[in-house]
Amino acid sequence: MRKGLIYILLAMGFIGVTIPLGGELMMKFPVWLFTCITIGVAAVIMIPIATLYEKTKWTKLGKKNYFGLFMQALLTCTLYTVFLLYGLTYASAISVGIITSIIPAVVFILAFFLLKEKLNTKKFISITLAVIAVLIMNIAGVQIGGGSNFLGILFMLLAVISLALFFIYAKKFAVELPPLTLAAGLCAWGFIQTLPMAVYEYQTFDASVITAGDWWGTFLYAILGWALAYAFTFLAMPTINASTAGMATAVMPIVAAVVALAFYGASIRTVDIIALILVIASIIIAESQEKSDTPSVTKEDVVEAK
Repeated sequence: MRKGLIYILLAMGFIGVTIPLGGELMMKFPVWLFTCITIGVAAVIMIPIATLYEKTKWTKLGKKNYFGLFMQALLTCTLYTVFLLYGLTYASAISVGIITSIIPAVVFILAFFLLKEKLNTKKFISITLAVIAVLIMNIAGVQIGGGSNFLGILFMLLAVISLALFFIYAKKFAVELPPLTLAAGLCAWGFIQTLPMAVYEYQTFDASVITAGDWWGTFLYAILGWALAYAFTFLAMPTINASTAGMATAVMPIVAAVVALAFYGASIRTVDIIALILVIASIIIAESQEKSDTPSVTKEDVVEAK
């Protein structure tokens, strides 16, 4: 299996691990405060690593690179989070599950029109299997009931588009800076962008309910959900198609289900096994596609921040 595909699967896997962990921590932390703290911790860790390993000179990145970092952080840390939270407020659980399941398909469509990625049978089948896998997990995991108004559905669609645009933008921008510098810069901008809402939520936050275990969980979330997820994403993006990155998002609910089963007492269902088989099939097809249709990246394409 090619390194790029392994890296993006690892990135989505790390995010999958943080889904049940974040769900537990959300019972004690306000959303924006938790997001700001975790991504701030990731920034503190990643900036020195990028500085030492990639010799990054942060004052000399240039306006274009700073703008690119700002936009990617805006798409993932800010817009995606805002739209997702409002979508969960106004939409029913089944609507949320169905809409978020189309992320691979949305990335595929945007990549076709914006990046001119080729449409072929293997890619179409791979994306379709990934979408079906996540759909059956989400639909089987909720009870049909409750209404969804137009506003809730609109917010969820905007959340999906924001995340899809991140993969498109990352594909075009990943060769401009080294991967660890990109990851560190994104964490820094994410912290800045979420700070105002975090300060607002902190005014009514009761820190006395947070235990030492909660803080360790928060630190683990920062490492896996932000630092490693971003680092491996940017390691992968120069060598894979954006549509393949979108397909890899199907790994997130699978890993989340496994972690919930192993550590949170959840029970495995038949649909989880079926979804896992479909995701594995989509990965195998994507791997065969990448071997024949991976854009080459030369050393001249990578501009190191020195």
